[in-house]
Parts: sequence; C-alpha cells; structure tokens
Amino acid sequence: MIIEKYSSILFFLLIILSCERDSEESIDIQGCIDETACNYDSSATIDDGGCVFADQYCNSDCDYTHFESLPSSLTILSGDSCLYNADISVLDSIIRLNSLEYDSPLEVGTQTWYNGRLRFLVAGNYGNSSGVNDTIYFLPDNIGNWTELVSLYLEWNRISVLPDSFSELTSLINLYLNNNVLSSLPDNLENLENLYFLDLGYNELSSVPELICNLGNLNYLWLFNNNLESVPECMCEMDLDWNNNDYGGYPYFAIGANALCDNIPSCIAESEHFELSLDQFYYSFPVYSPQDCDSTSTAVNKNSLLY
Repeated sequence: MIIEKYSSILFFLLIILSCERDSEESIDIQGCIDETACNYDSSATIDDGGCVFADQYCNSDCDYTHFESLPSSLTILSGDSCLYNADISVLDSIIRLNSLEYDSPLEVGTQTWYNGRLRFLVAGNYGNSSGVNDTIYFLPDNIGNWTELVSLYLEWNRISVLPDSFSELTSLINLYLNNNVLSSLPDNLENLENLYFLDLGYNELSSVPELICNLGNLNYLWLFNNNLESVPECMCEMDLDWNNNDYGGYPYFAIGANALCDNIPSCIAESEHFELSLDQFYYSFPVYSPQDCDSTSTAVNKNSLLY
C-alpha cells in the first residue's frame, strides 16, 4: 500500500512537471532576431518583422538616421543630414504630448543642427513660421536627451511644469521661457551650470529655489511680472550686474511687477531695476512696474511707461 501510495504521488508530480515544461516550451517571444539589427532582442524566439538596421549613410551607426529632405526651417551648420535619434525622439514626444500637427519632427519650430546634434531650437508660439504651429502645454520626460542643446526658446506657450530631466540640458546657455504659466522651478536647476541668459518674465512663479544661486555663469536674469513674494538671500552672492544695461539697452537683471514687499535681499531692494520690466509683447522698451504691495493697486500702475 505504501509503495502504491508513493507511486501515485510520483506519477502526479511527473505529470505536473511535464505540463510546466510544455508550458514553458510553448511560450513564444516576438522581437527582432537578426543579430546585425540595431534592435536585436536576444530573448526573442520569433521574428516580428520589425528589425531596424543602421543607415549606411551614417557610417552604419545605429544612433543616427539619415534624412533625404529637410524643411527650410532647419539649418545644418556642420556635418550632414545624419541626425541623432535621441534628439529626434524628444521632438516626436513634443508632437505627441501636445497633439501638434507636423508631418515630421524636423518641422517643429526653427532648428539648427551641428554635427548631427540639435543645438538651437526656436519653439515659441509666436503665430508665425519661426515658432511652433500650436501651443505647447507639456514637455516630455525624455527632454534630457538634448545634452548638446545650447539655446532654447519656448516663449508664449502654456507650460506649467519643467520635468526633472530638464536639468540634464547641461550645455544650455540661453533659455527663454517668458509668457508661460510656470508656477515653480525644479530644485535641480543648478545643474544647468553653463546657463548665461535666463528669461522667466511673465509667468506665475511664487518662489525661486535657493539653488538658483549656484548658477555661476549667469549674466542675465529676468524675473519680472511673476507672483514672487520672496527670493533667496543668497542671490546677493550671484555675480550679476544689478543696476546696468547692456549695449542694446537691455537690463542684466530685472524683477519688477512682483509682490516683493518685506525681507528683500539688499542687492535686489537697492537695484535700479527693482521696479522694472519690459513690454510684454516685443520686449522693445522698459516699463515702470512697481511691486504689488497694495491690494488697491490697479493694472494701470503695472504698465505705465518708464520713459
């Protein structure tokens, strides 16, 4: 009886193991099974017909794609039309997230490429051909792929948040974000250590992170027409020209039309541009813009001309 009992148990175990083995053997994984393809999948057992191969025009480098035709809004300063796939993927993501109508990611705004990498992008919503053809509301998480981007123009959109990966744009020198709806800035903004020009005018910022004080190369900082009630004391340690204009008549620093009324760092309170902003539409002339410290203040006060 005992032998028969254990024989039955062993029999059922063998059946279970056999079923599991058959189940494992019957699982097919689709993917690219060509080892010479850029997207080769070593775990795949059945080819899905989606193998992608390196472009022969791009020295068989899987990271680049060759484009036969380029829009007139795109300029290549150096190199050929083999463009970096990771840069292209960000443009694709912007199109998808914001439901923009473009036939190609190369049509987004005005682009300048250098040796296959995106270096300049003008994507403001200006209502003309130099920017985007509709409003940008969201920036994708993969925007950090733009590691070689030098200048980024995103004015007149409706961007409310900068993704954390924005801090990975470490080559960025000029950043124009005026006339959006930003209410805060990421703490890791300090990683943009090459930033020279930062325009945050006409947003909805209620605060500025202390780490902005670590932007040692910053020469221009425009914070006018926001909702700032305080700014970090460490800003006085920044190497900014608090009082003067450049040769074009533009201030190096301006912070008018906020709500800075108490506990203001001395460098800012004593700045010649404490109550200065630029006209909203063209930035063509200075505007006298006092701080909103009186609830009875009228909109007229914020928009009276300096001269």
